[in-house]
Amino acid sequence: MELPLQVVQDLAPDQSSLGAAKKLLNTAKWPMLGLASELNTIWGQCQGSGANPYLTMADVADHGYKCTCPSRKFPCKHVLALMWIFSESQTSFVEATPPEWVAEWLSRRRRSSSGAASTDEPKAVVVKDIASAGNDEPVLSAEELAKKEAQRQKRAESAMQATEQSIREGLGELELWIRDQQRTGLAGLLKDLRPRVRRIAARLVDAKASTLAARVDELPSLLAGLPMERQLARLVEELGMWVLLSRAWQSAPQDPDARRALLGAENREQLLHSQQMPVNGRWLCVGERIETRRDGLVSHATWLWPLDGQCASAAMLQDYSPASAGKREASLRVGTQIEGELVFYPSRMPERAILAQYRIVETEAVSWPSAVEQSPQQALFSLRRTLPWQRAVPLLLGGCCLMQDKDAGYWLKASEQLLPLANNDLPLLAHGEHLAAFISWDGAKAELLSVVSPQWGMIAC
Repeated sequence: MELPLQVVQDLAPDQSSLGAAKKLLNTAKWPMLGLASELNTIWGQCQGSGANPYLTMADVADHGYKCTCPSRKFPCKHVLALMWIFSESQTSFVEATPPEWVAEWLSRRRRSSSGAASTDEPKAVVVKDIASAGNDEPVLSAEELAKKEAQRQKRAESAMQATEQSIREGLGELELWIRDQQRTGLAGLLKDLRPRVRRIAARLVDAKASTLAARVDELPSLLAGLPMERQLARLVEELGMWVLLSRAWQSAPQDPDARRALLGAENREQLLHSQQMPVNGRWLCVGERIETRRDGLVSHATWLWPLDGQCASAAMLQDYSPASAGKREASLRVGTQIEGELVFYPSRMPERAILAQYRIVETEAVSWPSAVEQSPQQALFSLRRTLPWQRAVPLLLGGCCLMQDKDAGYWLKASEQLLPLANNDLPLLAHGEHLAAFISWDGAKAELLSVVSPQWGMIAC
């Protein structure tokens, strides 16, 4: 049996689930790990915070799964960790007869998929007979089914209310923590930044605000690359964004922008089955950014610019993968043109999207999109007036020039404006006059992601 790590990544509902699963890869947390090769099944017992371990099982062939934990994410972190361990270390699993709880799960799966035992699957029949002897489920009436569905909805509402209450309490502690830092002095916070933010980030994880927790935990790395005179101003700005996000969610917990910034984005299946209409057209890949995060995940952002005027700004494809999986070969690189459908996440200013379907367009004549008419300052102001917790805005600029000063710092001159660049190193071919440039602007510095050279075409930076 084989289970590629890519499958585990694709099954994960969001990046925070992968991060949580990574913390469970230590086999010491699993007092039982077993497998039945003939049934393509693996199982394990994961010791959680309760007295009894969670019973976790998965089908390696069709990637079905089940876990007894109360998580509302599917698959949960325990299933992801079980499959992750199997992908990297099959020798950790002991070949054995499935225990009763695994056999019962297999039996239910066979019944639901075929309706009856199949004569050409003798092993599945044996498991079914052993597991279900005397335990056939009664046929429920329409009234009983309706009652069962009502109970399920009531439990789901209760779980949602509990989650919202937990988040509300966590955000209250975050705002109190920020006030305490202001009262005792932000200069002192800067000197002891990493341990302090790690403690409040851990509290936010417990409160189920995992995406905000990851952002809080990344604060020391965000400030580390800035000069000392700039760090305090950037710290104040970031703390203010956290407060604005907290207030936005508390006033409208169902707002998709605020929920995504706190809890994480919907997974691909949820978005494709939503009411979001796909946007068709031709797109040009104008930039990408690959970063390794503190939680062990690799963040891969790719920006596509519309060539047919089907939307007003760039679309961002965001992908996450475990760092242990190694470098991934993406099909889209800067300068690639595609034709296809994008589905945008619901937002007041749609940017993040997924590719529903596409094909790469092979063309000799590259079509360069038109630059935005807004200045970087105007574009960032418009973004933060709508989503005040957003750090940067992506922009396509017209004719520009890349320069380097005597201190080896880079500057981009565009429309008579000089923009300082955050890049520490740039390709030699990127220097000089250009037809266009794609940047990410945060109000202080621009990150140069690509330029369009008259001689060399589009160059990734």
